[in-house]
Amino acid sequence: MPQTSLPNYHFLLIASNLGAEWFFDAARAYWEQFRPTVISDLPLVSLISDEFSVAVTTIARRDRVAQIGVELAKIAPEALFDPVVFDFLEDAQQALDERARLNQPFGVPLIPTETPTPGPTSQPVYPTPGPIGIPGFVTQTSTPTPTPGLPDQANIESDGTPQVPLFPTPGPITGSSEG
Repeated sequence: MPQTSLPNYHFLLIASNLGAEWFFDAARAYWEQFRPTVISDLPLVSLISDEFSVAVTTIARRDRVAQIGVELAKIAPEALFDPVVFDFLEDAQQALDERARLNQPFGVPLIPTETPTPGPTSQPVYPTPGPIGIPGFVTQTSTPTPTPGLPDQANIESDGTPQVPLFPTPGPITGSSEG
């Protein structure tokens, strides 16, 4: 059954009997488009919990693809096995480039998933919450006083305001200078 949605984890395995050119030449556009995690060993897939979906795109020749499929079925039976089987580098490159061009990581169109769009009543989502302070602890320092001879940094976003120069530390950061 073809994968028609993006998995939680997508791996790219180049068969061990193929050279690096199969990745750097044949799979370059594919990797740049989809950024799968490149692995050299299938047992790494077994480290993923069963609650996540896994897809393994494998670039192999006809002589090794069946063996890789059986090994994957033993260690991760729920993982999708996506073999890209070609005996010549140019043929594999053409197929992988076509997948990248069509935005089809598994050779078939992806079914769009419904994503909720923020409406006027929805709360904004902030990726990192602001500072959360524990009562009684200082979470913010006071405004520094300007150093003579250096520009004022209060309005750093204005055009033309120079940056404060970096100065070396007066001594070792940790430990002492004595040997």
